[in-house]
Amino acid sequence: MNIAIISPGPFSVPPVKGSSVEHDIDEVTKMIDPMHNVTIYTRQCAAYPASSVDENRKFIRVPYQGPKPYLRRIINHIKKNKPDVILVENRPIYVLTLKRHFPKIPVFVNMHSHVYGSQPIISKENMRRAVRLAAGFITNSEFLRKHFIRTCKIPANKIHAVHLGVDVTPYQVAKIAIKKMRQELGLKPDDRVLFYAGRLMRGKGVHVLIKAFHQVSKQDPKAKLVIVGGTGYGGNRLNPYVRELKRLAKPLGEKVRFVNFVPSAKMPLYYQIGDVVATPSVWKEAFCRVNLEAMASGKPVISTPRGGIREVVAHEQSGFIIPPKDWQKGLPQVWELLWSSPAVRIEMGNQALQRAKFFSWYATAQGYLNVFETVVPTRSEEKQELLKTG
Repeated sequence: MNIAIISPGPFSVPPVKGSSVEHDIDEVTKMIDPMHNVTIYTRQCAAYPASSVDENRKFIRVPYQGPKPYLRRIINHIKKNKPDVILVENRPIYVLTLKRHFPKIPVFVNMHSHVYGSQPIISKENMRRAVRLAAGFITNSEFLRKHFIRTCKIPANKIHAVHLGVDVTPYQVAKIAIKKMRQELGLKPDDRVLFYAGRLMRGKGVHVLIKAFHQVSKQDPKAKLVIVGGTGYGGNRLNPYVRELKRLAKPLGEKVRFVNFVPSAKMPLYYQIGDVVATPSVWKEAFCRVNLEAMASGKPVISTPRGGIREVVAHEQSGFIIPPKDWQKGLPQVWELLWSSPAVRIEMGNQALQRAKFFSWYATAQGYLNVFETVVPTRSEEKQELLKTG
């Protein structure tokens, strides 16, 4: 099968400064069987050549000066190299233009969140047209699948949930350098570190975490909170929300440490700073990759029941699920349990790692291929058809 994958455009593949969608594209395509040929269309950037080949993956990089000229350049290339299937990443609006040029090529859409399938990004009418024209949709969680079935009336047999994956190896190897990293951050060997990683935005609930940590710090003088992230992918702007977070943290002094944005390639090391990882999301997370990365690091996770998080974090096994409104009471209770019973914390970390191993990128890749094969015949089916026709 010849597969064309169109990245959204604002960021490069592989990502240079983060960007989760582009990270997913890079990781999942590495695991697509070599019998398939994959062409990844993405933006040009100084870090990479205009085109390159990595085993069965070909990268075509074009200038990005907005979605329309970006897509036009990609269409011109696709016309010369007709794929069997096109996968659009997180931009259902692209389907409308693609189907005008390629009415016979199946076009799938991989939705990473609800945002680009909702107003004002795309009108209800254009989303309905995209649903009608697309061969199918992929989501990264069953929660997001049900959301689109409900809000966009996508037929249930036309939208498929395929979980994202993680490679646990770099998260385990990173344990070797942990002592030095903690020293650089001014952490003592016996400090008990609660760790947050992600964008500093209200939907991620960082304010909920800091408020609850006030209570934790009162009962545990060894507790420290490390917050890693910026306002965006690669951005460390001091916006009103970040100012609010720093005001909330100021009374805690050195007990809270803010670390700016860290590129995804370095994150396996940073996760090792923490003993426990917190993801206090207050919005409906489609998947929440941080939970999976924390589990790959062997860390218990404290999260919320928002969106698709329950599909990843098993309550009282790989972590704890606490509703956002209950964090000020629930976080200190869980913290006390984890540190008064070290065996519980260690066992929960082990269970987290074992659960993370089920979410492999190979499984994600197979899930995508299974979806494509609902409309594109496999090679074995093509051979059987040729034999029948003689």
